[in-house]
Amino acid sequence: MLRLARVLACTLAFPWATAAPAPAPSVEVVNLRTNQVRPSNGGPAWLETTLSLNVRPPGGGPAPVVAAVRVALLLAFELPGSAGGPRRTQAYAAAVECVALEPGRAEVRFYLPPEILKRDQIRGDPKFWGVELIAGGEALPAARTAYSANLGPPAARTEFQRRWAPAAAANDGILQPQHLTPFALEYPRSTPSVVRREPR
Repeated sequence: MLRLARVLACTLAFPWATAAPAPAPSVEVVNLRTNQVRPSNGGPAWLETTLSLNVRPPGGGPAPVVAAVRVALLLAFELPGSAGGPRRTQAYAAAVECVALEPGRAEVRFYLPPEILKRDQIRGDPKFWGVELIAGGEALPAARTAYSANLGPPAARTEFQRRWAPAAAANDGILQPQHLTPFALEYPRSTPSVVRREPR
């Protein structure tokens, strides 16, 4: 009994001996930029959307990384109306899971094919956009920079996702992550590896 009392006294006297919860990883969107690019083997231009991310893994390892980072992008373009009618909005969505992201800057790219640029008369930047991030199965807090500047208030961001995520389903598979496009081998120094889940 006396020995047990001493153990309890030591535990209470050194509260820092209890393991503190590990800090959560942080992945934040720095910016989004679009550019029309042509495949190296020729052909018409695709619309390239590049997401720059700032990655801060939790401490505790010799070479920490943030594992299993899912990046989901939702774009909404305001387009000319048909036959002089009112302008319309078209939405596209895609997601990719990175195997892991190392500390510092990472870039994730998505592409719209040339047929869609022609069909929908896309010539500029999206009017609205938003990014959702998941790491290790846990949703990461959405920083202000994860949405376009015209979606400032949190209510506007929620409404954007509520309205346009279902609308993007009509264009499912059209916005493509880099590894599914002719640009799969471009940017080898800044392109993270992605999880491939093929049907079995």
